[in-house]
Amino acid sequence: MTKRNYATVNPCVMCQPMGSALAFKGIENTMVLYHGSQGCSTYMRLHLAHHFREPVDIASSSLSEKGAVYGGRENLKKGLRNVINRYKPKVIGVATTCLAETIGDDVPAIIREFKEEEGIGDDLEKDIIIIPVSTPSYGESHVSGYIKALDAVVRKFAETPGEENAAKIPNGKLNLIPTESLSPADVRELKEILEVMAGDYIFLPDICETFDAPLRDDLPKIASGGTPLSEIADMPNSRASLGLGIVSKNLALRYLEEAHEVPGFDVPIPIGLSNTDSFFTELVNIIGCPIPEKYQKERGRLLDAMVDVHKYLYGVKAAVYGDPDTVFSLTTFMLELGMNPVLVATGSKSRDFEKRIKQIFKEIRPELEPVVLDGIDFDSLNDAVSECSPEILIGNSNGRYIAKARDIPLVRVGLPIHDRVGAQRILTVGYKGAMELLDRITNTILEATDTFTAPVQIESYADQGEKDDCVEGAQ
Repeated sequence: MTKRNYATVNPCVMCQPMGSALAFKGIENTMVLYHGSQGCSTYMRLHLAHHFREPVDIASSSLSEKGAVYGGRENLKKGLRNVINRYKPKVIGVATTCLAETIGDDVPAIIREFKEEEGIGDDLEKDIIIIPVSTPSYGESHVSGYIKALDAVVRKFAETPGEENAAKIPNGKLNLIPTESLSPADVRELKEILEVMAGDYIFLPDICETFDAPLRDDLPKIASGGTPLSEIADMPNSRASLGLGIVSKNLALRYLEEAHEVPGFDVPIPIGLSNTDSFFTELVNIIGCPIPEKYQKERGRLLDAMVDVHKYLYGVKAAVYGDPDTVFSLTTFMLELGMNPVLVATGSKSRDFEKRIKQIFKEIRPELEPVVLDGIDFDSLNDAVSECSPEILIGNSNGRYIAKARDIPLVRVGLPIHDRVGAQRILTVGYKGAMELLDRITNTILEATDTFTAPVQIESYADQGEKDDCVEGAQ
């Protein structure tokens, strides 16, 4: 699509350590430490704080020129000591950045050495659990950083030293492992659905409190909430795991399936009608209970809303961009609404993205031929928008420059949203979330086009009345 593909200009993704923070911050009493330069943690804190409007603490080993030359062993040890002394966490997630990976620091070995020096043995391991994850920014994106961190967490807590041959004790719970781009409002909605249908469940990671905390007199150093550590350790005993997202590979779900024989099922993020139907259908298949009447009514209201706005949305050309699984579910919803997603793009590199997108077009609107791009930057997206001429953009707020330059309305969905408040309260999942998203899209189009049928109808009725008077007069 673009000829300027020899360098990345304004990336359409965030880096891997950012994704790891999203995962670690959804775990009870966990602190994140980046092994790298100070600027990395500063950037991540600012980026996440602007999106969630919450204070976000991320520690750093603060590598300098000396560390870059001689290695960051002592910096990492000092950083771990400071985090333990000041924050007293139960878990420390150590994510590497470009600098640490480039100089070749063996982080797991440094952590083992640190524990020996500090006298942290098997007894204290229960109180201070250090989980390393390799997340160089030059490798992939925040999507893979999130996936790798969750996989590392589940593997760490699923380990049972000395009890490899112990019999499993089924807990009857359902594991739910979502994708990286859910908002705290989305998490709350999903948890409410699970409470009604599943009863006992384990939600990992749970960011509904850690990234959207109520105001308190005493601000804790580590936000309360997150998935309890005991529940993560209990995930291998669950009846099944349900992963949200079918484009990116859910490593934690696959690990539980292969290593602990917990059946794993993948469904799209439940955005829109069919994706939410798939979510509820899978819950019914796993749990064996009917869909509550509450959600059947919500589905009916969504259908009614889709009929109400069909005249405004049919045929509207849209460009959808963002994280792979979010874009897949959004595109499916656009097709259900009768819209024409002429451009579907993600900044992450994904082998399955184009195949999944074209498959859903074939199933719903086979006559349409979209432009599908993956691994792009905003420079490439700008070129593609110029060629495809969409009437509306749907994606995160980083596309606002394209929207403003080309005078195209933008509906903000996903991560990050920096130029508006309330990103943590945006609901897109479930039938209720689909209705809210539908209203936002429709109202954005109405505002941009100044289209409203009521005055036209009134005028036509008036004309019809005059005609009736003429008829009566003639008689």
